[in-house]
Amino acid sequence: MQKIKLIHEVRAVKSKKELANIIKAQRINERVLKDALEILKIGITETEVEDFIKKSFIEYKAPILSFEPIVSFGKNTANIHHKPSRTKLRVGDTIMFDFGCTVNHYCSDMTRTYFYKKINKKQEKIYQAVLKSQEMVIGRMEKGERRAKVLDKIVRNYLVKKFRIKESAKLHSGFVHGLGHGVGTVIHEWPNLKPNSEDILPVGCVMTVEPGLYFKGFGGVRIEDMFLITKNGCKNLTNVSKNIKDMILK
Repeated sequence: MQKIKLIHEVRAVKSKKELANIIKAQRINERVLKDALEILKIGITETEVEDFIKKSFIEYKAPILSFEPIVSFGKNTANIHHKPSRTKLRVGDTIMFDFGCTVNHYCSDMTRTYFYKKINKKQEKIYQAVLKSQEMVIGRMEKGERRAKVLDKIVRNYLVKKFRIKESAKLHSGFVHGLGHGVGTVIHEWPNLKPNSEDILPVGCVMTVEPGLYFKGFGGVRIEDMFLITKNGCKNLTNVSKNIKDMILK
């Protein structure tokens, strides 16, 4: 007997046209990020950068955003839901951008973490660990792993062991959110990469993979790309460097 698919399962698998809209939205995302990096200077505020990002999306004819942009500096990067404030950029700050736009109602989503002018050993250790954990997951997806909780556990186990943090860590301490989520006409769509998820990623769905580490009073790192799940693996739809050398803004 053939299994009847539920609406969220049908929606998860993207047609060529739907995928093209998501990719177009992501390319606009990347252009806005590049522009935002160019206006950074000592003393600029989070809200000033947020306003610039919103205006840029309008200029690129993508005025409807996937969600309100996250722009955070310094210690504020430890708050995964930080709302941009009057905090000013300083030398040595961690900078986190998380934003997306829509094209014909289809969303994009991306997070990048940078370091202004210089980076200290702790910042570098956290960043390299988050990047390594993402690379581990990508490697497993490329080999055909589709079980959501298995993918989430790869990251969680690695980061817990690396930093000796508790899996039940409270907000602002450790890896405090799921590894990723589906993307479509809404920014959080089925399936979900979470510790107890029973979801199996279907071929044709678009997923975020966004490991992160957050330490209250210090700051955080998150790296997020979108992936198309393919028959033989996965394809990264995000075209922005994650190399540590490129993340130190001169």
